Amino acid sequence: MNFSLRSYLKRLRSTILGILIIGILPALLFGTNTQLEQNVWEYSIKNLKYPLFPDVFEKYQYSMTIFFAALLTGLAAALILTFFTTLLPRFLQRIVYGLLTFLESLPDLFIVVVLQFTVIYIYQSTGVLIANISNVYNNPIYLLPILTLAVLPTIQLFKIALLLMKDEQHKPYVTVARAMGLSRFYITIVHVFRNIITSLVQYYKTIFVFMLSNLFIVEYVFNLNGIMNVLLNTKGVAFMVTALMIAIPFSLLFEIAESNTIKVNKQEGEEAA
Repeated sequence: MNFSLRSYLKRLRSTILGILIIGILPALLFGTNTQLEQNVWEYSIKNLKYPLFPDVFEKYQYSMTIFFAALLTGLAAALILTFFTTLLPRFLQRIVYGLLTFLESLPDLFIVVVLQFTVIYIYQSTGVLIANISNVYNNPIYLLPILTLAVLPTIQLFKIALLLMKDEQHKPYVTVARAMGLSRFYITIVHVFRNIITSLVQYYKTIFVFMLSNLFIVEYVFNLNGIMNVLLNTKGVAFMVTALMIAIPFSLLFEIAESNTIKVNKQEGEEAA
């Protein structure tokens, strides 16, 4: 099954309709407040007014930079961690898996506080400020929000990749490669990891939705001026525009990835048959 633009547009139509209903529902139920009436192409947060365009584009770019940097950081960290974990003895693998499972159970807010206190401690001990712990307007921060947003996806991807790795190591092609005298390092890097990355793509929707929901928390705790801050604190046109800016590209990405997953599964089924 290849990507179908017609199928995507049908699903997108339902998404847009839902956003429009949510956007106009407060006005239909409670009416408009004429005393607070303002230009529909403006929005206000904390009694400060901003022009919707081009301000919303800058906030969108800022949030997506943090989102995709955290995604790539989490993916790279998970693959590196998976590779080195598979080289450890089994009892150490279980310890690493248990520690990361424990870390996964911690709330996001706890991770944020630990990172902030670590930065403050390093600054007080050495005088070196490795990163700002809160956003100052027109001086956006990146390092701590990216690290915070990447922690939990790293753990989730690591646990999935580790299970996939164990499954791949028992497949016939790995046995054949070992019989041919290829090293474990070469087999893992060239063959096993390529198949693992293909399989990891199938978990894209869970990871993306999870990270988007966490982006709300990260922007709130670090006081970031991102697109989630606009979405959370506005209504009417500003809400609908920001919601569409998130929904349209991500739904397109999901549609393409799902089509690719179905295609890969179909090929694997044909090869197995």
